[in-house]
Amino acid sequence: MSASFSVRPFTPADAPAWVAISNPVMGRQTTAGALLAEDHERNAAQQVNRRWVAEAEGQAVGIAHLFFFAFNSPGFLSAHVMVAPERRGQGVGRALWQTVQAEAGRLGASNLSTGVADTDEDSLAWAARRGFVQHLHRFASSLNLTAFDESPFQADSQRAAAQGVTFTDMAGADETTLDRYLNFVADRLTETPDLAGHPRWPLAQVREILRLDSDPRPDWLVLARGPNGEWLGLTAMVLVFGGQAAYNELTAVHPSVRGRGLALPLKLEAIRRARAAGISTMRTNNHSQNAPMLAVNRRLGFVALPGQFQLHWRGV
Repeated sequence: MSASFSVRPFTPADAPAWVAISNPVMGRQTTAGALLAEDHERNAAQQVNRRWVAEAEGQAVGIAHLFFFAFNSPGFLSAHVMVAPERRGQGVGRALWQTVQAEAGRLGASNLSTGVADTDEDSLAWAARRGFVQHLHRFASSLNLTAFDESPFQADSQRAAAQGVTFTDMAGADETTLDRYLNFVADRLTETPDLAGHPRWPLAQVREILRLDSDPRPDWLVLARGPNGEWLGLTAMVLVFGGQAAYNELTAVHPSVRGRGLALPLKLEAIRRARAAGISTMRTNNHSQNAPMLAVNRRLGFVALPGQFQLHWRGV
């Protein structure tokens, strides 16, 4: 007979056990320290952030997380429930899910979203049994920066240069310029499949995803400018996984200059900067409907990783 378990709130001492359970499920290699730093950022931003641990005989056997996620549909909170493989099918996930539901109800949040790897059939079935339905699909991909060869893309860079395009960044930028950049990002986000129809993000939210108040890399906030100084596009990266990888948050061009082949040179500029910083891996995620950027990623050599279904649960 399996040992009984109890569900309790997460404490910082649980961080190593948390990442041991969550990393294999989420396909990442985050650290306990990075997890606690993430919590610090969320709490500083006064965002919903609740974690619980299911414990049996002093060992964590399951975890649950209820939190704000900027890319969710309006009115949704995110919920993750994960159980150690050897304890699945024993009611641990059910107890954690009930805990999440109760807290969401206390907060007045009737709609929940969760992300499940598109290769994780057991978790998809578990979510379906609880009433989650598919909302969208995102592709994850990774680029080996150590082995990357940019020579096949010289013609792309030359075409951009022939249009008078130059690249700069926000290193040393004054507050007025940085504020304009943040607004430029906010405008481009509303044009992505991920956030189409969503309210425009406040600048504080843009600052947060770009880590400007926690781990700023203004040299990784790249801007493409035209021959007359006009702003044409951007690419923005942040450090992830404890500084082991660069994450490309967004690469986008202004609608007026689409079709001029600027997305690939922009992303190439990001790759150069990450390599110059000694980063060996670049990661990104793309909505399944973002065909143009997915094509750019394939050309550059990004390797597809297990993607993720975003599932929605609507309370009654």
